[in-house]
Amino acid sequence: MVGVSIIEKGTSNGAMTDLDGRFTLKVGPNATLRISYIGYETQDVKVGNKTSVNVVLKEDNLQLDEVVVVGYGTQKKSDVTGSVSSVSADDLKGLATTDAGAALQGKAAGVQILNTSGAPGAGASIRIRGYSSNSGNLGPLLIVDGLKVDNIQYLDPSMIESMEVLKDAASAAIYGAQAGNGVVLITTKNGAVKDGQPKVIYSFKAVNQRLGKTPEIFGAKDWIRYKELSGYDMKTICEANGVNYDNPQYDTDWIGEVFEPSWSTQHSVILQDGNEKGNFFTSINYVNNDGIVVGKKDTYQRLTAQLNAEYKIYDWIRVGTNTSIERWKTKSVPHQSAYGSMLAPALLLDPLTPVYWKSTADFTTDMMTQYEKNPSHILVAPNGMYYATSKFQNDDNGNPLLQLDRIHSNNGGFTVRGTGFVDLMPFKGFIFTSRFSYRISQSNSHNYSEPYYMNGQAKATDYSISASANNNYYYQWENFANYNNDFGKHKVGAMVGMSYTQYKSDNVSASASGTEGAEILKGTGSKFQYLDYVNSASTTTKNIGNVINMSTSLSYFGRVMYAYDNRYNIQFNFRADAFDTSKLPAKKRWGHFPSVSAGWTASNESFVRDHINPDVLSLLKFRASWGRNGNINVLSGYPYAAPIAYNQAWYQYGDNPDLFYGSYPTRMANPDLRWETSEQFDFGIDMRFLNGRLSAGLDYYNKNTKDLLVTITPIPEVYANGTTIVNAGKVNNRGFEMELSWRDRIGDVSYSISGNMSTLRNRVTSLYDDIDRISGSEGGVSGSNNLVSSAFEQGHSIWYFRAYDYVGVDKETGAPQFRNAAGEIVGSSELKTTDMTDIGSAIPRLTYGITLNVAWKGLDLTVFGTGVAGNKIYNLLYRADTPMRNSLRYYMENAWTPDNHNGSMPDMATVAQDRNFWGSSASMFNGAYFKIKQIQLGYTLPAKLTRKAYVKNLRFFVSLDDFFTFTKYPGMDPETATTSSSSGAGYDIGSYPTMKKVTFGATIGF
Repeated sequence: MVGVSIIEKGTSNGAMTDLDGRFTLKVGPNATLRISYIGYETQDVKVGNKTSVNVVLKEDNLQLDEVVVVGYGTQKKSDVTGSVSSVSADDLKGLATTDAGAALQGKAAGVQILNTSGAPGAGASIRIRGYSSNSGNLGPLLIVDGLKVDNIQYLDPSMIESMEVLKDAASAAIYGAQAGNGVVLITTKNGAVKDGQPKVIYSFKAVNQRLGKTPEIFGAKDWIRYKELSGYDMKTICEANGVNYDNPQYDTDWIGEVFEPSWSTQHSVILQDGNEKGNFFTSINYVNNDGIVVGKKDTYQRLTAQLNAEYKIYDWIRVGTNTSIERWKTKSVPHQSAYGSMLAPALLLDPLTPVYWKSTADFTTDMMTQYEKNPSHILVAPNGMYYATSKFQNDDNGNPLLQLDRIHSNNGGFTVRGTGFVDLMPFKGFIFTSRFSYRISQSNSHNYSEPYYMNGQAKATDYSISASANNNYYYQWENFANYNNDFGKHKVGAMVGMSYTQYKSDNVSASASGTEGAEILKGTGSKFQYLDYVNSASTTTKNIGNVINMSTSLSYFGRVMYAYDNRYNIQFNFRADAFDTSKLPAKKRWGHFPSVSAGWTASNESFVRDHINPDVLSLLKFRASWGRNGNINVLSGYPYAAPIAYNQAWYQYGDNPDLFYGSYPTRMANPDLRWETSEQFDFGIDMRFLNGRLSAGLDYYNKNTKDLLVTITPIPEVYANGTTIVNAGKVNNRGFEMELSWRDRIGDVSYSISGNMSTLRNRVTSLYDDIDRISGSEGGVSGSNNLVSSAFEQGHSIWYFRAYDYVGVDKETGAPQFRNAAGEIVGSSELKTTDMTDIGSAIPRLTYGITLNVAWKGLDLTVFGTGVAGNKIYNLLYRADTPMRNSLRYYMENAWTPDNHNGSMPDMATVAQDRNFWGSSASMFNGAYFKIKQIQLGYTLPAKLTRKAYVKNLRFFVSLDDFFTFTKYPGMDPETATTSSSSGAGYDIGSYPTMKKVTFGATIGF
């Protein structure tokens, strides 16, 4: 076995085995060798007078004494009765992502990772066991080293020791009001170096990035053919626009013009050490990611430093700190929108249009008109030429490169997150912890844009500039005591504590804009694009805003645990939370969150041990739990009150014609407003077979969320522009989860295969009587004229697609057919708005992941894949009012023609400008995909070679990340084919795709 650690006990004198399992170490005759290897039991061997020793390691198959982090403490895995998924540092090593949230993808059943954008610096969103609210705050509570954090994007996976996902309500109830969407607990590395491990580690990664899946859209000749099938006389139209019908002058690949290969680099330095008194861990990480959009408008830079340390002053007192410092800077491109997007026109602009025009003689008629009026509004590209736009469609986003170059936007920030703690251990089994944690963050943004003109839609008439500075701090002070002890066959545990938190933000923003195209700055050039240089002309309008927000909370919590004879376990949790009156009225601000869970380890019963060989069945454990959690994330700004708009209206008394200032309530008060509350049942089974080589875990959960927070307009006649938040709905999420793993060794080859899958059924089970449904933006996103919309309605998944139900083609005529509300098959002209129905949901019914690890001597191979199924994607890119856009080849390849009556799509000529057709399920696609997220091959040099250079280990690796995608979706990337809004999930309007990567890396340890 290669890589086995051998250390002379009580010293730092050590070695590691080579490819043949051999090692050389000089020791004295009284020495004891400690031999350890991951997955095997550590052994101590006395040397005596021996000159050589032979050791056979015994596999540590059960690992039931593994410690799992739970709320405000730890538990042995064998004592856990809730549903907790653990992800170790080994599961995260070697990943190309620099986002801890994205690193969770496919690693735990019941956890879905949403990558709504593949842009540099775009963070992943986490969903645990479904979607329980109609708000946008659906993510779990994130806790890092005891500190509640706003995101985990700053955490490089290399800094993480373990991640625990508390999935059921019983596990999460200890966090009460903020745990309604689950909890993710992250423990960073503490520097407790094991025997033989390196103390100084440097890692480097160079990542070549490029576009992954390309969209299946038309080239020049196919586009002309498609438009002819759509009923257009393309020969005449081409001739009118100066295009050679038979051999078009241009066949522009707009995707190829917008995207180009790029590089991302990552550097990491770790210093760690420790002894029986204390330890420290210091890490510095730097990321520099230049995205795949041409130019330098999509970049992300991050510098992170982590310092963790703890020290035992006396046997009864221990102190420690965990501190991270983050500096980040990013630039982004406009996407996921109907207007002003850079990515949408790359998919929609016809291929007959060139990228640039050399002279004004090539302009469209309206561009020339604008050029004669104000030539500065016709922007010139960096190469001195003009941005070209389509002569076939005069009302669209225009040239994507112009949309890229006209915006000047950047964001940056600085954040310090830290925790300091004191542990008091006056007697056996008792620990009192006092912990103070904090977040201090500052961020700023700058935006500048100039007037431009391309067509009637792609234009801006005024200059504009804006900037913002956001400052906030958060701190929490927690005091809690844990007691755990064994009394023969009895094991008891108890925890009690309190928490106080405070959050304050102070945000300032300012902007200026001109009218009638007037200049707003005192000079030209990038150095003048700041608010300090805004002029004082009468045509310049200035705005400024500033607001301070503060909220506080107070909590009490506790836990009691009892176990008997390693067979029976039961646990109770309770938490009481109260927030200040900025969220809920005084009489409603306390919430109480209990839970109970129990476990039965049947494999430890005598009637099982006596009849089943432990080598066949080593673990059989049953779990059950119930608990209650809350959600208050969507509440702020005294939502239950009725603020008065002071002197904001005019009022007339009787017959007196004079007008007087008047004041009015802006919304209706709701003194009964309360928490969203989730109750969840969970039933689970944990099993291990064949001497621990085969492991399995099964869970069934049923989660009901009530008192859903919904925004309504209570009395439109009185509160014309006012809305009120009420408790008005219920949501149910339920499903099955399964985790399987197999690990074994054949000679020098060790390997493991692990997989997980989870199902989800999501339903709105109740909605306030006066609310038929809650509708999102018509068209799916703002600015689209499609008839589809998302809806939140009883009896359906949250935010389902509501549109016409397309059922196929009239085989005789090629016309589209639909199913109306009565179940009848009708034509497009017979449809009514009442015929719109539930055509599908963006929520996957199945998520899964699989990982393969193989090691042979110095070589190691990892293959990891993940996928989803049961979800839909609605493609919004084609519009009936802009029929000359490019489109998916799918519609032509599957179209009805006089020679093919079996097409699944209608005769294109019958639907080219049919809003009902494009606003139906004909625009919806299967969103299922499977991605091979990583194929990594590594090689660790033999220790006998590296020792000569005082190197403890040296590993090189190459990896293919996000390289292969298997899907039926004809668009770009099914994983990012969505918007970032919960009510806009599943709409493809042009989103930054996931980049496929080739990663070259090395890790060296001293």
